[in-house]
Amino acid sequence: MKRVKKILSMLLLSATVVSLMAATGCSSSTSGTTSAAGAADTTAAASEKVLRVVMECAYAPFNWTQTDDSNGAVPIANSEGAYCNGYDVQMAVKIASDLGYKLEIYKTEWTSIPTAITSGKADVGICGMTVSEERKQTLLFSDPYYVADYVALVKGDGKYANATSLADFDGVKCTSQQSTSWYEFLSQIPNADIQPALADVPSMIVALNSGKVDLLDCDYPTALAAVATNPDLKIIQFEKGKGFQFEEERTHVCACMALDNTALQGEINGVLSGITQADRDKMMDDAIANQPS
Repeated sequence: MKRVKKILSMLLLSATVVSLMAATGCSSSTSGTTSAAGAADTTAAASEKVLRVVMECAYAPFNWTQTDDSNGAVPIANSEGAYCNGYDVQMAVKIASDLGYKLEIYKTEWTSIPTAITSGKADVGICGMTVSEERKQTLLFSDPYYVADYVALVKGDGKYANATSLADFDGVKCTSQQSTSWYEFLSQIPNADIQPALADVPSMIVALNSGKVDLLDCDYPTALAAVATNPDLKIIQFEKGKGFQFEEERTHVCACMALDNTALQGEINGVLSGITQADRDKMMDDAIANQPS
């Protein structure tokens, strides 16, 4: 009986050793393969540079949302099935391509763009933002990638359709977008009846078309885009000294990033220096032509 137990013990021990050897061999092979693949994946991920760009995706012709990738639109990373296109997007595509970055577009509300950048959730805003002293306190700006004048937008058949100066808008009911230079400039209109600021450009257009206001203040490209899809509206451009007064840099549309991100600022400025004015004009013409109706 003792002999039988001894034999059984030896058999069990042998089986255990074989099992451990087999397991050790499999683990070593699998572990080696997994580690190599993991290292390769980690290395690839580490070497892949990503440029995370934030914008409204609701500010034609600079940026807008569409349902497909037509005309070079880019997927919106945080909005499944949606794409973004426009002047800002194509400028971002150019910058990312020239710098060897993978481009990711993130959509957020206009007022949340600075926070997205300063919190590190995005690297840069290429979002139609102009420079101001207040913004320079928290954001670093690139060289201009567009220069945009300011105009008034009214109904083509309204009582202000023939206005030529701010004086002609005395007492007008008006509004613009919140947290923009546009809204600030409304106070320059004599006795302006300034209504609460609105969240975005589409809301502004609705307010004008519905008669809630008689004037919108915005930049020229935005007005062009609005008229292209709302032909009953009219752009009022002013002769020098008769329109809105502002510092030159308030017309500079620039990329914005965190104050300490001078490396990215330098990279972007390097790309911008190689883009001719003719190329920039064509990009804007294409954006206005391709915007959704």
